[in-house]
Amino acid sequence: MNKGISISNMNGRRVVRGLGYYEPGKITDLRELVKGSASRYKDAPAFKFKDREGKITGKTYAEFDRDIDCLGTALLSMGLKGARISVIGENRYEWCACYFSIINGTGVAVPLDKNLPRNEVENLLVRGGVEVVFYTAAFEQIMKDISKTNDRIKYYISMENAVGTNCQGPRFQALPDLIEKGRALVERGDRSFIDAVIDKDQMSILLFTSGTTSISKGVMLSHSNIAANVTSMTTIIHAGPGDVHLSLLPLHHTFENSVGLMFMVHCGVCIAYCEGVRFIQQNLREYKVTILVAVPAILEAMYKKLKDGIQKSGKAKMIRILTKVSDVLRFVGIDLRRLIFKSVFDKLGPGLRLAACGAAPLNPAVVIGFEKMGLILVQGFGLTETSPLITATNDFEHAPGTVGYPLAGIEVAIDAPDENGMGEIIARGENVMLGYFEDPEATAEVIDSEGWFRTGDLGTIDEQGLLRITGRIKSMIVFTNGKKAFPEEYEVLLNNIPGIRDSFVWGNKAPDGDIQVCVKLVLDKEKLAEGKENLPSEKELAAVFDAAIREINKTLPQYKIIRYFVMTYEELVKTTKFTIKRSIEYEKVKLVLDKSEVEMRKASGRILENL
Repeated sequence: MNKGISISNMNGRRVVRGLGYYEPGKITDLRELVKGSASRYKDAPAFKFKDREGKITGKTYAEFDRDIDCLGTALLSMGLKGARISVIGENRYEWCACYFSIINGTGVAVPLDKNLPRNEVENLLVRGGVEVVFYTAAFEQIMKDISKTNDRIKYYISMENAVGTNCQGPRFQALPDLIEKGRALVERGDRSFIDAVIDKDQMSILLFTSGTTSISKGVMLSHSNIAANVTSMTTIIHAGPGDVHLSLLPLHHTFENSVGLMFMVHCGVCIAYCEGVRFIQQNLREYKVTILVAVPAILEAMYKKLKDGIQKSGKAKMIRILTKVSDVLRFVGIDLRRLIFKSVFDKLGPGLRLAACGAAPLNPAVVIGFEKMGLILVQGFGLTETSPLITATNDFEHAPGTVGYPLAGIEVAIDAPDENGMGEIIARGENVMLGYFEDPEATAEVIDSEGWFRTGDLGTIDEQGLLRITGRIKSMIVFTNGKKAFPEEYEVLLNNIPGIRDSFVWGNKAPDGDIQVCVKLVLDKEKLAEGKENLPSEKELAAVFDAAIREINKTLPQYKIIRYFVMTYEELVKTTKFTIKRSIEYEKVKLVLDKSEVEMRKASGRILENL
């Protein structure tokens, strides 16, 4: 086991370099990742999912490897060497098989967000120069429509067993047919895909960042980028055969793609597919899940539901006592958390031992609460541009409120720190992208001549080398006195208020130029209605939440206090990573205020829909 980090001074900067703890499971490209796992784990389960009858079935590592080789061979036989190929659809085994068949010897994968509207899907297919699309049944009609106007796309390949689209002509194909075609070619000795030369330093994956098609950037990643990040992950987290990961986050995001797919396959973990957010708890139990990769919103909702369940059962006092007993035992080296809290895990997921999260700040109280019961929450920080992980807490260091140390081989520093040590987080390592697609100017803005990547996030590094994220530069609230605050720090506090489902914070510019912290509270109708015949009135709600906000303000400097708030029952607009689309939310509030000709000061305490 190695020491986790080294700290040095470089060109006037304090640089923290990750060293890792475990010996790295090194890979240099993604074919090596698949072939190595197929060799090591052979007939062990690689994937679990439900068939059409709802029965759990799956694929072994050897079957996964063969399906990739067969599909890749078929794609090359269709003249698709070097082609850019999109994959769009819900998380499923076929998505992964298609993806690896593209990047491991055929061409460049262009994964797309399944939640994009048709016009944005079409625009990104054009922007990416896509020639083939793999899609699930939900996108059949969209693909038929696009095929009428897009002549560049040579093939539309359905992942379903029954296509029913061949009537559309030879451009429409079925995945099972192609795998069988490739299988016959491989059996006749065709090794065009299996022996294809992979240039690990060229673009193999083109990922579009969230945003409208006009402002989303195309991130170019190579085998080397992803392989370096996966290798680094093996030095901080122990996972392997016997573990089951529940795949929940969208596979087109690098967090799920690299952590929830690549890392899990590399380590021999079995990947099970979640049937949707509503089925998380059911799937955790029936798939015997041990590892969950999620975003804070999901973990916080799980923790809240768990606490509410304990409260309703009348066992809150008993749990508090058991927690104190457990803490004392751990202090003397006896860890009986899983035994003491067995009844809790029987409901949550009996085998769940580790949850990894990223994409947004996680409430430290949730980290501490779960950890006291025996569930370790690992927090990661990174971006699509960094493949994605830069830092993470790990098996040895999981300090609440931090995002841990840099992964092995990655350097992190704070650029131009202020008097409090806060500045932009910059990172350097083999995981940093090749650049932005067809945009050298934007690339030069974020990657300097020494390879340092500007993350756009602000943070601090403490004496131990642990990174704390303060917030995004773009969402930062700057007061007239020059002091700064971040919406995320308020939202964590506000979301703890009983009856609040979610919150959105922004800096509102008053007519006199003053910058005021304002809040949109999303009310939890179900919680507010508990034990009552009717929902509380607007006036009653305003009084309750005004009092709660006053309590929060007591903990803040005067210049940072929350000034005004409005309420709504309408959910916030979020990305598929469950992060708030802040510009859209701000415009929604502004539109209502402008239409009603009301300033925030007068709208405070009102339900937006009533203005």
